[in-house]
Amino acid sequence: GPHTITVTATDAAGNVGNDTAVVTIDTVAPNAPVLDPINATDPVSGQAEPGSTVTVTYPDGTTATVVAGPDGSWSVPNPGNLVDGDTVTATATDPAGNTSLPGTGTVSADITAPVVALDDVLTNDSTPALTGTVNDPTATVVVNVDGVDYPAVNNGDGTWTLADNTLPTLADGPHTITVTATDAAGNVGNDTAVVTIDT
Repeated sequence: GPHTITVTATDAAGNVGNDTAVVTIDTVAPNAPVLDPINATDPVSGQAEPGSTVTVTYPDGTTATVVAGPDGSWSVPNPGNLVDGDTVTATATDPAGNTSLPGTGTVSADITAPVVALDDVLTNDSTPALTGTVNDPTATVVVNVDGVDYPAVNNGDGTWTLADNTLPTLADGPHTITVTATDAAGNVGNDTAVVTIDT
């Protein structure tokens, strides 16, 4: 915590001068930095104590240093030689010289978007079920109909389904449907089809 320090100088004639300052003792290390998901190309980023110096260490032993911003965010260049499964560490050192424990992140070099598909549909059902294909059994699938998102079910067998009556009643005519699949690495694939209602 803060301590008020006063220094006084008295000369041979008895004249006195003084000054006051505050000495702050801080022996508490910052929390370990939190690293955002890491891939093979984008900058390495995360959160740390605002104003702390973040030192990022790459698998080959090289380091990069940056000061965390007022909101705690920080970012350093990607070295370009990271491969899937590599571990990147980061420590934070506060202005008092206290250094945190390391935060770690694992590189996911997956930059391939999942492939998702939906065929055009002609139906007399105004709240139709929709189904299509997706090549990633764990991807999150979302169907957008007339600008509104509806979560679909990834069946894990190469198909996805939006259950019957999930959609509101659709007016007769064509409706543009966009289906989006997002994998665990954040890669996004999409497809667009037209569902035509004719009752």
